[in-house]
Amino acid sequence: MKDFGKRLPLALFSIGAVVALLVFALLPQMKWVVALIVSVLAVVAVWEYGELSKAKGAKIGTEILLAGTFLEVFSFFLSSLYPFLKGLSLCVFAFVVLLLFFSHFKETEGAILDLSTAVFGLIYVAVPMGMLLSILYVPKGQDGRIWVAYLLVLTKIGDMGAYFVGNLWGKQKLAPTISPSKTVEGSVFGLLCTLGASFLFYSIGHYMNLSSFSLSLSGSLGLGLILGLAGPLGDLSESLLKRDAKRKDSNALPGLGGILDMVDSLLFTAPILYLYLYFQGIL
Repeated sequence: MKDFGKRLPLALFSIGAVVALLVFALLPQMKWVVALIVSVLAVVAVWEYGELSKAKGAKIGTEILLAGTFLEVFSFFLSSLYPFLKGLSLCVFAFVVLLLFFSHFKETEGAILDLSTAVFGLIYVAVPMGMLLSILYVPKGQDGRIWVAYLLVLTKIGDMGAYFVGNLWGKQKLAPTISPSKTVEGSVFGLLCTLGASFLFYSIGHYMNLSSFSLSLSGSLGLGLILGLAGPLGDLSESLLKRDAKRKDSNALPGLGGILDMVDSLLFTAPILYLYLYFQGIL
C-alpha cells in the first residue's frame, strides 16, 4: 500500500469530476461535452495500447486507428441521440477496418500482425467505451446516469475491496505470472463488495420506487456476480498485455499510470451491462 498516498488525491479528484459530469450529463450542451470527453479518453487509451503493441513489433497505423477510435465512440453517442442512426457504430467500425486494410495495400510485410492488432484495439477499447455512452444516454423512461453510476460503483468498489484486503491479509497469489500483487483473498472480498453494492442499488431503487432504474433482486445478484468476475478479468487482461510488452504502466502520468490502466476493468464490465440492458429491452 506504499502508493496509496499518491493515488488517494487523484482518486478523490476523479470521483468528483465523474460525479459532476453525471449530474449535468443530461443537459443539452453537456451531452456533447461528455461524449467528447469519453471519445478523447478512448483515443488516449488506444494510443497507449498502440505503444504496447509497438514493443512487440506491430505497426498499427496509428493515425487511422486513433481517428477511427474517436469516430467509433462518438457514433455510439449519435445513435443513442438519434434513433434513425441506429447501426451507425457498426458502419463506422466496418469503414475503419477497410481503411486499415487499404493502408497496407502498398506494403504487405507484416500485414496480418498489424491488421489483427489494430482491429483488436478497436474491439478492445473503442467499442466498450462507446457502449458506455449508449448506457448513459438510454431512451426516455430510464435514467442512464443511474446505470452508469451502478456500473462505475460496482467496478471500482470491487477493485478497492480487492486492493485493501489483498494488501493487508492476502497470501494466496491469484495470477503470479501476470500480476503478483493480486491475491485470492482480495479477489473474493472484492467480489463480495460488488455483490453487496449491487444489492444496495436494488434496495434503494426498490424502496424509492425508481421507475427509471428497473433492477430486480435476482437481476441485481446475477448481474453483480457477473460484473464482479468480469472486472478483475479486465484488470488481469490489461496486465497480461503490459507484461508481454515489458511495461509496468500503460503511460507515465504521475500517480495515475495511464488511461488504459484506469478503464481496464470497465472495458470488460461495460459490454456486459450493455448486453443486459439490450436484452431487457431498455436499449
